[in-house]
Parts: sequence; C-alpha cells; structure tokens
Amino acid sequence: MKKIFLLLIMVSLATLIACGGGQVQDPNEAWVRAANSELSRVSISGFAYKSSTVPANAWTSWNQTGMPVVKKIIAEIPDGYVLQVTGHTDASGPELPTGNKPGNVKISSDRAKNVHDSLVRNQVDSTKLTHRGVGSSQPIDGVDPRDDRQRRVSYRIVQQ
Repeated sequence: MKKIFLLLIMVSLATLIACGGGQVQDPNEAWVRAANSELSRVSISGFAYKSSTVPANAWTSWNQTGMPVVKKIIAEIPDGYVLQVTGHTDASGPELPTGNKPGNVKISSDRAKNVHDSLVRNQVDSTKLTHRGVGSSQPIDGVDPRDDRQRRVSYRIVQQ
C-alpha cells in the first residue's frame, strides 16, 4: 500500500512539474503580446480639443502606416479575441458630464466609435472589433496629462 501511495505522489508531482506548476497557459498569450506590441506603435493622434472627429490628415497618414498592421492582425486574430479601439482624452475638463460639458469619457467613447466605424468602412471585419472610451484615465507615461498628445485612439487585443 505504501508503494502505491508513493507512486501516486510521484506521478502527481511529475504532472505538476510538466504542466508548469498547475498553471494553464493561454496558447495565444505570446501572439497577443506580440500583436499588442505592434499595435502600440500605430495609434491615431491629433484630435482637436473636445472633438471626436478623426482629423483628415491624421487618418490619411495612419491609413498608409497603421491600416496594414491592423488588417494583418485582424486576419490572424485567434477565436475568442477582438481588437479593441480605445479612445483617450487629455486631462482638461471633467471626466463625467457636468452642465453642458459632455465629459472626457463621452468624448473618448465618441473618438473610439468614429475610428471603429472608419475601420469598418475600410473593410475591417466588424465582428472582430470593439470600442471603448476611457477618458483621461490611461495617460501616456512621461507626457503631461493636459498635453494634446493624450488625445488619441489606441488599439489592443483583448479577450471577448
């Protein structure tokens, strides 16, 4: 009986070691990390203060450099994942609506929706896209929160 018990313990330990200590790794984790690294370099910036309109010059430039990256990633995206279009604002003004001011969350949501819709118009598969506004809650590190470079749209692969 002791031999069977000892054998079971050894098999259990060997299984835990072979499986990485019992943690199940997402087989797509490395791909998502690499895709998000690529996407971090293709944000759209240049939005006017409190505007959600995609600047024409920024879109034209992005269409040549960023669109191919997005289309490539969308074509390879694993099941269970989507590309999230995230709108951002600078830290000027309130986050939530106040009086006649729409608030940064609304403005950033509108920015993300406008870029999302532009992607769909350019034949990007809408079933692999989502959008979200985060106001000024995710500033670019090392950049003044009120700087106009904070007014941008970024991309990230997320689980559905």
